[in-house]
Amino acid sequence: MADTVDRYSPASLCRRRVLRACTAIAAGAAMARVLADAAGGVKIGMRAYTAIFPGGTGAYFDHDYYRDRHLTMMQRLYGTALTRVEARKPLHAEGEPPPPYAAIVNFWIPEPEVFAKASAAHGQDLMRDKVHFTNVEQKVQSEAVFGATGNSASAIQVGDRCLTVLYPYDPADRFDHEYYRDRHLTSLVELFGREAITRIEMRKGLSSPNGREPPLYSCTANIYVADARAFAAAARENRQRVADDVRRFTSVSPVSLLTEVVGAFDA
Repeated sequence: MADTVDRYSPASLCRRRVLRACTAIAAGAAMARVLADAAGGVKIGMRAYTAIFPGGTGAYFDHDYYRDRHLTMMQRLYGTALTRVEARKPLHAEGEPPPPYAAIVNFWIPEPEVFAKASAAHGQDLMRDKVHFTNVEQKVQSEAVFGATGNSASAIQVGDRCLTVLYPYDPADRFDHEYYRDRHLTSLVELFGREAITRIEMRKGLSSPNGREPPLYSCTANIYVADARAFAAAARENRQRVADDVRRFTSVSPVSLLTEVVGAFDA
């Protein structure tokens, strides 16, 4: 059965499809594919932002306020200037050190010009609201959705878990985004199976929001978990295979965080 991965062409920001043979582990069935969400949702080539709020000693982030008040304000002010916004909380087991980040938020932007106008009109309102939910400064980068497979982004719900993987930008590293999309992404689907993963999305880091600085991360990826036990078992079984494959497309060590979706909205 063929495995289809959505692709991004940086030259044209167009959407293409690549077919790769993939043997499904789950009862011989391949993972579902998505070219785009219904009603103009997340598409390959779409611009995006990732905002990361640092954690650590003294860091404060009110996820309930962010979900119930800040996201509601953002949806009302920005409207269709945002296709989707998803906020996630990093998780950690009891006895483990707290994660280095307090929150991670993804923004999907259908039209950069429309988003820029909305930000010019309403950005200060959002900035003034920030004092109510955090005392730290977020780090933001501009991205493009480069590849995806599985369920639609809009199918992701509050409470779903997501392995967030961040590959720090290093000018000496030649991150191979095509290999990640065409080989690594489909390999993860094959090794873990549908019982463990519902969706994978990768985004290519472009620059700082103003375009003047390099991105913080060459690549950010969301790997959405279907079943925690199945995912953990597959991770234990395939840990070395995955680590070996990572070395084929980058020389940097990724930062991996298990996160939980605490709030989201779709235009």
